Amino acid sequence: MKGTYQYFIKTTILIWGAIFFVQPIYAERLYVFYPSTVRTQIMQKKLSQALPGIEVRVFGRYRDFKAKTKADSPDAILSKAPIIENLRGYLIKRNGTRDDETDESYVLLSVGKRINSANMTATTIGVFDILGRRGMKKFIGQYFSVTPRLKRVSKMEDLLQLLTFNMVDAILIPEIYVAYFKEISKLHFIKTPVYEMRVGIIALAIKYRRNTDHILRRFSSMNDNIKTLLDIDKWEDAR
Repeated sequence: MKGTYQYFIKTTILIWGAIFFVQPIYAERLYVFYPSTVRTQIMQKKLSQALPGIEVRVFGRYRDFKAKTKADSPDAILSKAPIIENLRGYLIKRNGTRDDETDESYVLLSVGKRINSANMTATTIGVFDILGRRGMKKFIGQYFSVTPRLKRVSKMEDLLQLLTFNMVDAILIPEIYVAYFKEISKLHFIKTPVYEMRVGIIALAIKYRRNTDHILRRFSSMNDNIKTLLDIDKWEDAR
């Protein structure tokens, strides 16, 4: 009986020891939601290759990103500052910069006519949805004396369709993407700056009380090609 008991104990120790040594090291999880002209699948593939040892998941739609982030509570998120600020429990650690600026300008892009950004009454604009219906209305309303009517889309190319079929008077986009629309369309675009609007380009935020040293190290050594993919020149520590 004693021998059987000792055999059981030794076997248990061996089994648990094997489980301990062969189980994979916990991979830090990074969830990404970044409005871009780059397709979701391409961005996920390139980020996964550039961040070995990190479980990367890229989302194309805000509602999917928000729901999954709340359910899973990932170690870190990569997104725009207004999106991060709308989530609880995350602290921005890195800001992406372009030309030494952490924020970027926005413009109204219309076809054949200029938009009066000082008077948006009865104006409908297309926007890439980054905060949901109520969130976008509140977010956009900060920059106009009268909040325009909004048509939200979840793909950058869908904004072009809104213009092509006269569903909106203009689209609101980061100025850097004007070249993209001119490249894919022959429409006569007119650009109207929204001088009051500057928004953070992209930021890396970590979950409170999580050890994310591995993620931070990977971002510090990120190659220039991936930075270009994210429309930035470099990362800088958040203040």
